[in-house]
Amino acid sequence: MSIRVVLGEDNVLVREGVRALLDSLEDIEVVGVAADGPSLLAEAEERRPDVVVTDIKMPPNFQLEGIDCAHEIRSKHPQTGVVVLSAHDDEAYAIALLGHGQSGLAYLLKDRIAQGDELVRAIREVAHGGSAVDPLIAERLSGRRETAGADREILDMMGRGLGYADMAEALGTTQEAVDRRVSDLFGRLAATAGESGAAVDELKRLHAAVVDRASAARTLRSYVPSQFAEKLESGVALTHEELEVTVLFSDIRGFSAIAEQLSAAEIADVLARHLGAMAEVIAEHGGTIDKFAGDAVMAIFGAPYPFSDHAAQALRCAIAMQTKQAELNHDGWSGSLGELRMGVGINTGMVIAGTIGGGGRLEYTVVGDAVNVAQRLQSEAAGGEIVASVSTVTAAPEVTVEPIGHRQVKGRQEAVEAFRVLYEKG
Repeated sequence: MSIRVVLGEDNVLVREGVRALLDSLEDIEVVGVAADGPSLLAEAEERRPDVVVTDIKMPPNFQLEGIDCAHEIRSKHPQTGVVVLSAHDDEAYAIALLGHGQSGLAYLLKDRIAQGDELVRAIREVAHGGSAVDPLIAERLSGRRETAGADREILDMMGRGLGYADMAEALGTTQEAVDRRVSDLFGRLAATAGESGAAVDELKRLHAAVVDRASAARTLRSYVPSQFAEKLESGVALTHEELEVTVLFSDIRGFSAIAEQLSAAEIADVLARHLGAMAEVIAEHGGTIDKFAGDAVMAIFGAPYPFSDHAAQALRCAIAMQTKQAELNHDGWSGSLGELRMGVGINTGMVIAGTIGGGGRLEYTVVGDAVNVAQRLQSEAAGGEIVASVSTVTAAPEVTVEPIGHRQVKGRQEAVEAFRVLYEKG
């Protein structure tokens, strides 16, 4: 008879991977899936499975929904075992799950998913009313100074992957007796950290604080450069720095005329798709997006975290951006507008990097003549072209270029020696 499993996991790739793994086994059948805590409880209520396998964190709050669901399911449906998959190798989380004295529970690290036998072993164990704990966690708990010899014996067995039947045989006792010893053991471990309920509540409170901070950080990265956000999170002083960087500007040629053909919503959609694609390419090459201005992008390479090959990375990024735009055009992404072509300008030089502004509004950016030159070189580039200054191409001799002479850029008395970057166009 098959073990009927309900699977709770919000990441569709992980969920489908685990489902495929379990469905490949003759004695296990996935009968339901859920992407959040409430849906998981509803599936467990409707399907009445033998086992629920759940991630420790799921929507709506990404806190400890898996542990909460496990306790509720075991309370309402004692015949259903629960395996909690977790990325946390801290034994406190295992104690939070197992410290209530309930059996039929397992705490397994997500790394074990690739080792299918560990997950399958845990599922089979809880399906028969037993409990299991990840070998790494069991080893840590066994090594605690306060762990008594008899408890260490149980933990050592769990760490070796022994199920209740094997443990009972080794100890010359019954599986029911093993279950009582395991439940008592985790109850005492929870009590060691304080009253069991209070310890679990404190763990949840601390975990919620970590989740809230991570959520705030993710939101911050949506509005400021990610590297700048990291500095803010780490408490690094945000002073002005003089740095050598490479600045990149890109712009869609003739976009103002194109925009006349579109509604505001259509313009927003076209820009979102273009800018989103360019942002991904810039991030892949280590650049920092300074700003979007309509259809234009300004990116910095070498700030706020300096790195030596910023010129070469910026040139490679520009080529990748043009390649990506060609792919978008080939896919007909802009509909009746046809192909959109982009010009890119790049320059390397010294800038002042840091926060500027006032009136309660600050932004991280770079200022200096190097920025102005990059912007002017962008205006020299035709659609599909990349124009770079001599300072940039000199710092990246491996990139193929051709000279296009000196350019007199607006706002600057001295002409700029410029080069066209040569690349294979799609």
